Amino acid sequence: MGKTKESSELFEFKFEYHLGKNRELGEKFYLARTLREAVKDFRHTCRKRCLNPRHLHVSRWDRWNEEWNRLN
Repeated sequence: MGKTKESSELFEFKFEYHLGKNRELGEKFYLARTLREAVKDFRHTCRKRCLNPRHLHVSRWDRWNEEWNRLN
């Protein structure tokens, strides 16, 4: 029986956003195995802190090239 083995490698995700009419950029960072896990954590943070982010950009850190790769 072939079970799909879930990756144990953690990736760093960065969420950049604006709040309301505020022009300042907000950033949150999460370590997660998948983008789905990172989004789940970001949504939890937004609900907990009553944040309503706008213009959301998500990136994943490429440790080999030492740069952020934009995912959206």
